[in-house]
Amino acid sequence: MSTETAPLVEFNNVTAYRIIPSRYPTIDLFEDVANSDELEAVWAVEALTNERLLESAGELMRVPKDDWLVGLHGSSYVMAAFTHINPEGARFTTGDFGGYYCAPQMDTAIKETVYHQERMLGYTDEPAQKIQMRVLCTKFDATLVDITDEPFISSPLYHATDYSQSKAFAQTQKMHNRDGIHYRSVRHIGHTCFVLYRPCLVTQILQAEHLEYHWNGRAITNILSIKLYGD
Repeated sequence: MSTETAPLVEFNNVTAYRIIPSRYPTIDLFEDVANSDELEAVWAVEALTNERLLESAGELMRVPKDDWLVGLHGSSYVMAAFTHINPEGARFTTGDFGGYYCAPQMDTAIKETVYHQERMLGYTDEPAQKIQMRVLCTKFDATLVDITDEPFISSPLYHATDYSQSKAFAQTQKMHNRDGIHYRSVRHIGHTCFVLYRPCLVTQILQAEHLEYHWNGRAITNILSIKLYGD
């Protein structure tokens, strides 16, 4: 699969949903500065005195300076997807670079996260518990590699568990400086997802609501929407 065979599609002011654990680390530094130059200067000073900076904010230098998202309310949620990366990668990311995974429908985002939460909890044999999740509603502008049609949908890019081909494809897109990928959801048949490779593509991010996933020791059996009494 070469980058030349996949069409590029422009997406403008698209709304998409991302769901993350409520405990996901955030830091106000990304919101508190006005531009990338200011962030770079503040980061350099903070890093000298704040031993917890790397733990809470992640590895900023993983992200090219021109791609940083700063000064936007909620930007820490976006930047965290690039500065706190899974060393094993995911379908279209590797241990070398992160991505902002999201979906145009919240139901798709839920099904995707349920699958991955079940896999993680089952792998570590976690006992029954309730997990609070944060729903993020994002708007973005991007030109994405579109692999939602043939020959891609019947290719190894969509293997249910083997991500070797999709990771190689993702590395090619990164090498060609693509904005990201528009792809079909493997966990919600008939629907699609996005992965963005640049934080700066996001134009708005809002916290939509909180969910509670109920893990019974084998599977997530219930999902509740929770809110503060009186809201």
